[in-house]
Amino acid sequence: MKRIKCYLEYKLDLELCGVNTFEKDDKIWQRYQQYLKDQQQANNDIPTSDTNETTKTTDSTDLLEYKKGKKV
Repeated sequence: MKRIKCYLEYKLDLELCGVNTFEKDDKIWQRYQQYLKDQQQANNDIPTSDTNETTKTTDSTDLLEYKKGKKV
């Protein structure tokens, strides 16, 4: 999961990418608010359960049958 940037870091990144932010704080603030919404939505899309879980459960009778089949 990515770290969410603070406003000043977001603005600095825009300046480093060549975007002129001088006297455009209102527009930058709106873009930052959209960035926060997008990050929140992206975090909600990540599954929270373990994706490597198996759905089949093994009980003792399955193990006995498996062991018998191996020995034969």
